[in-house]
Amino acid sequence: MRKFNLTALRILFCTFFISGAFAQVSSLTEGFDALPTTWKNINNSNPKGPNNWFHPTTSYQTFDAYSGDTTSFLAANYGATTTTGVGDISLWFISPLLNLENGGVVKFWTRTVSPSNYPDRLELRLSTAGASINVGTTSTSTGDFTTLLLSVNPNLKKHQYPEEEWTEFTATISGLTAPTTGKIAFRYWVTNGGGLGANSNYIGLDDFSYNAEPLAVNFLSFDGSVKDSKVVLNWATSGELNNKGFDVERSADGRSFTAINFVKGNGTTASLSKYTFTDGSKFLSGTTYYRLKQIDVNGAADYSKIIQVNIQNTFKWAVYPNPVLKDSWLQLQLAEPSKVTIQLVSSGGRILQSIDKGLLQPGTYSVPLNLNTAAKGTYFAKLVVNGKTYSQTLIK
Repeated sequence: MRKFNLTALRILFCTFFISGAFAQVSSLTEGFDALPTTWKNINNSNPKGPNNWFHPTTSYQTFDAYSGDTTSFLAANYGATTTTGVGDISLWFISPLLNLENGGVVKFWTRTVSPSNYPDRLELRLSTAGASINVGTTSTSTGDFTTLLLSVNPNLKKHQYPEEEWTEFTATISGLTAPTTGKIAFRYWVTNGGGLGANSNYIGLDDFSYNAEPLAVNFLSFDGSVKDSKVVLNWATSGELNNKGFDVERSADGRSFTAINFVKGNGTTASLSKYTFTDGSKFLSGTTYYRLKQIDVNGAADYSKIIQVNIQNTFKWAVYPNPVLKDSWLQLQLAEPSKVTIQLVSSGGRILQSIDKGLLQPGTYSVPLNLNTAAKGTYFAKLVVNGKTYSQTLIK
């Protein structure tokens, strides 16, 4: 999946201040494919260290991004303060100007390394002071960002920051007396941090989104199970607003997703809605990832959480297409290490193609069968796996 760099998926309106110097939006997403220049990076740590929020490189990366390229996430670590002693970290990353309304929703994903013996802490803070980026000048000050929307591991407890996998956090804006403008900020705030401190290590931040308008769909659940070698997906919503429907997307690695089907939504409803979809692809195996892309009638989109379904490998094989136009492919799924040979044989017994694949490890393989110059008629694909022969008739 290719993520958008600071793209407003639902720009409802823009207003310019001071001859166009500032523009606020009602919807904003950031995938951190690169370090966004429209966000403000401020280090108020004491003492201040060499690192701000940064975009990791492959040589300085402890886990893969939640989505997109493996390094496409934002990171912060103990180097925000002294790397040779103990210090207090207060590292800020401040959004562009936003329209703020009660009911506005902020979402993001975060995690730390696994296992981690350092607590780490992340705050999500709000300022309603327009374009201000005032966070004070000390490690304890918050300036105009006085509203704490959410804190990840607020008490700096070991193993309370998500370690094993990326975890989504959601905060809803409330308490505003009227719609206004302001900014949202992430604050990596860790006391007793630094190279010799007990509390700071390394955190990642990915897939930020803000929507001032109510979400089109409220997901209650999304899960998957295996039945008769097929994956059955079920999800439910508690309410829908102008919901066109859902693209069901699948991935082999949890990062690059492909749409495999569309399920129609219920438009606008306040009732409970339940959906199901069965993925009957022949060669699903191992761990497969799924997510839902919810699409509004106006084309705007949002994503569900990602789920994974473990599909036990079994032995399967097939040749497609059949009848053959010019070429065919033999697709093979192995449940265990196997010696594999393949032959393409005419109805008279002449071997047209012989392929020795040697020892193959468990997995799925595709092998081309060459029938470009063959005359129309009947042929046989013969597959030998660990000495056992299988045969399928082909028609050209």
